[in-house]
Amino acid sequence: MRGGAGTWSDGKLVTRIGRNSGSVLAVMKTLVHFGAPENILVDGKPHLGTDRLIPLLRNFRQHLESLGVTIRFGTKVNDLVVEDATVVGVEVSDSREKSEHNSQKLRYDAVVLAVGHSARDVYQMLLSHNMDLVPKDFAVGLRIEHPQELINSIQYSSLAAEVHKGRGKVPVADYKVVKYLMGEDGDTSFDSGATSRSCYSFCMCPGGQVVLTSTNPSEICINGMSFSRRSSRWANAALVITVSSKDFKALNCDGPLAGVEFQREFERKAAMMGGGNFVVPVQTVTDFMENKLSVTSPPPSSYRLGVKTANLHELFPLHITEALQRSISMFDEELPGFISKDALLHGVETRTSSPIQIPRSGDTYESTSLRGLYPIGEGAGYAGGIVSAAVDGMYAGFAVAKSLGLYSGDIESILGKAQFAGSAKY
Repeated sequence: MRGGAGTWSDGKLVTRIGRNSGSVLAVMKTLVHFGAPENILVDGKPHLGTDRLIPLLRNFRQHLESLGVTIRFGTKVNDLVVEDATVVGVEVSDSREKSEHNSQKLRYDAVVLAVGHSARDVYQMLLSHNMDLVPKDFAVGLRIEHPQELINSIQYSSLAAEVHKGRGKVPVADYKVVKYLMGEDGDTSFDSGATSRSCYSFCMCPGGQVVLTSTNPSEICINGMSFSRRSSRWANAALVITVSSKDFKALNCDGPLAGVEFQREFERKAAMMGGGNFVVPVQTVTDFMENKLSVTSPPPSSYRLGVKTANLHELFPLHITEALQRSISMFDEELPGFISKDALLHGVETRTSSPIQIPRSGDTYESTSLRGLYPIGEGAGYAGGIVSAAVDGMYAGFAVAKSLGLYSGDIESILGKAQFAGSAKY
């Protein structure tokens, strides 16, 4: 696949790793070189949109092929080829065929593992080689959708009439909300054994639509996207709560893939509540806040595969549901009108970032479990979006070249000091 979920669906280029750092600017300038509009170099919240990403990715592919790079579509990596605790290649097969008997082994000097954060089959394969996988914190929740005109009105007041679906004097309105939750009387343990939590909006898509990210009909997971004009009738954003190993253990999810099993628990519930065929369970915000199901015919949704009303209180453990309720109440204080009968909650959003991290050397980017393997990007737990993943890939590329004797210079003199070589920073 060319690009991860963020790269293919929406194209947000915001990052928290240093907007004006040399490495981030290198990514932005590269995008412009291959067809992105120049305004991403100066916009405070740069965004491309699905429609602009498709030709951009094609340009990347054609450039790489002109340099002699072979790109294999329809190919599945079944396994690593390991000799003497060193990765020397990969075993692949045609992904369109169910049988893996006609697989072939491809040998390489180094293997860069740059999978997405939903590569669950790859994680399982890595465990078969006794690789260290460390569960990491992430966030889960629901995706809320409002009429875009309502968000325009909340944010712009009398200027809302000047939006004109992104073609007017002011841009389509967005929002970003973050709240830090504590228990009663300052007690940060508002559920047994838990620590304080953050609730925040994630992947806010003005003028966008709610889209499916899961491929298994027995599991529902959603996300949001916008085209470049952001001209749809709706605005959507995930409202998510941070979760940790304590939450995983509370649901008897243990081991390196505890976070994955935690995600699956709610994705399977959501699929059952929707009734199958990727139908998404929904509930109006007003009903969710009062824990009732008075609206059986929900407001219109941008989600194209169908929605079904359900009591979303049945989805998560009580402490997560209550945290979402409390957060939404606080968001409404900040954005009066956020709690609206026209606002619709969709379930479920679980894949905000990777549920695991693959340990690697902070200097060489090489796996600490297997030599010759370089785990990078979002799926390895070192990035959380297009820009941070691209930056991680650049540093790793120089590190691999250095290990193979193809580069002898100082990486930092070109890109600046790496901010997150051994830890995740998005």
